[in-house]
Amino acid sequence: MEAKVIVIQVGGGQICHTLEDACNAFDEMMKAWEAPRTKIHFTIQMPNGEVKTITIRDEDDKTVAYGSFEGLPSFLDYTKDTMEKQELSKEE
Repeated sequence: MEAKVIVIQVGGGQICHTLEDACNAFDEMMKAWEAPRTKIHFTIQMPNGEVKTITIRDEDDKTVAYGSFEGLPSFLDYTKDTMEKQELSKEE
């Protein structure tokens, strides 16, 4: 039994199918972009056929993860939390 990574998305755009290709794409992105989008998204097919996701991204002061694995916040939870934090900082 194994879980299979079926897609790796680098920086919110480029699609890769191997970790090596994703690392090379990430490296190229970091060198080429003035303000890179430091994010990698994995789409994973579980042994039972279910598809799960995990996104790992840098924020200003930390690296965060969200996705559809049990225990991780969902993308919607992450977005809601981010928007609430932005609203609070506007009020200060």
